Amino acid sequence: MNIDLVEHIQSEKVIKVKKFDQENPGLIDALREITSWNSFAASLVGQYDSHGTLSERQTGAAVAMLMKIKQNGKRTLATVDYRKVKEILDNAFADGINTPKLRFDGIVLSRAGDHGANRGAIYIKVNGEYAGKLHGGYFAPVKSTPEGTLERLTVILDHPLEQAVAYGRKFGSCCACGRTLTNHASIEAGIGPICGSRF
Repeated sequence: MNIDLVEHIQSEKVIKVKKFDQENPGLIDALREITSWNSFAASLVGQYDSHGTLSERQTGAAVAMLMKIKQNGKRTLATVDYRKVKEILDNAFADGINTPKLRFDGIVLSRAGDHGANRGAIYIKVNGEYAGKLHGGYFAPVKSTPEGTLERLTVILDHPLEQAVAYGRKFGSCCACGRTLTNHASIEAGIGPICGSRF
C-alpha cells in the first residue's frame, strides 16, 4: 500500500478518535473495564480500535448498557483462579461429554460452549438458579446471586477434588456424571474412577 495513503488513513483515524472521545468522554474506558465478561462491550471496543469511532446507534446502546449496569448495581467482580475446575471440565469435554458439569453442595458449575460469546466461561447455578459466571479471570455475579456464594465458590475452586469427594460421600452420587455410586471402592472414594481421573 502507498505510504502516503497509509499515513492519510492513520491521520483520519486519529481525528476520528479525538472527535469521538471529546463527544463521549470516558465511554471507551468504561467499556474496556467490562470487556472480560461483557461480549457486547468487547465488540464495541474492537470496532472503536479498528475504526476510531462508533456509530450513533452503537454509542447510544453502549451508554444505555452502562447506565443499566450502574442502576442494577450489577457485577461486583472478584478475581478468582478457576483454572483447576476449567481443566476438569475441559478434560470431560475432550472425553466426549458435550455439556460437562460439576455438582457440589448447592452449587453446579457447567462449561460454556466453544462457539458462543462466552467461550471459555464457566456458568454457575446456586440452588438451581443462575448466579453468574467465571470468565476472564473473574467471578461475575448477577443481582440475585445469594450472599456467601463467592466464599463457597472459592473453597470449591481451591480444592475441587476434596469438594467432589465430600459431595459424593454425602449424596451417594458422582459430582461429575451425577450417577449413583454403587461400586464399594467408588463409594469409599466419593467419586468413580473415570470421573476421578479427570481431576
